[in-house]
Amino acid sequence: MDALTDLEIRILGTLIEKSMATPEYYPLTLKSLRAGCNQATNRQPVTDFEELDVELGIKALKIKGLVHFIEPKGGHEVRKYQHSLFEEHRWSMNRGQVALFGLLLLRGEQTASELRTRAREKMIDLSAQQTDDALDGLAALDESPIARVPRQPGQRESRWRHRVGLAERIDPSSVPPMMDADSDEFLVLPSAAATVAELEELRHRVAELEELRHRVAELEGRVKALETRRH
Repeated sequence: MDALTDLEIRILGTLIEKSMATPEYYPLTLKSLRAGCNQATNRQPVTDFEELDVELGIKALKIKGLVHFIEPKGGHEVRKYQHSLFEEHRWSMNRGQVALFGLLLLRGEQTASELRTRAREKMIDLSAQQTDDALDGLAALDESPIARVPRQPGQRESRWRHRVGLAERIDPSSVPPMMDADSDEFLVLPSAAATVAELEELRHRVAELEELRHRVAELEGRVKALETRRH
């Protein structure tokens, strides 16, 4: 799967959370999706995406096979959006794994204990063993969407992160671990040169997105001009 942008990561995480935390309001409209992406709670970092940004991001996720559009059937209905991770997907996630993956998308690196607590608050009640099994199962998949982060000095638990963004595609297991987490030795990080190609790809994608935004704005201007002439 192609790497996701920060915007796409936030959109997918929001859809996952809302599908499990508030199923009565799911699938989401564009307005409710934008509000969910930008909400101040359970988000790291807090964002302020415009509606046009979210619309472009959701279209990109549809192309990548991660989102479905629910078209209006008439009347005053509007298009709605839902993620596809509850279906038979390339990752074949169960419900618990989808919940944990969604939390990693929304908040970044977390321990298994943090993930279990936050999942219980809003999504699904998992035991410590179920949480560990779910994370280990996801990490063992081909093209796994998550990875374990080596435990650092002073940390009681190792942490987990998603690896679906460009910056997260570096495998933490490739970083030389310390002999002991309480050691005074410094962790030697790999050279940043390995990420040059990924950064170039990211710049190219950002440029394409900006060009698309300009085109949409130009089309909107033309539509408004036509409407003005009609009146």
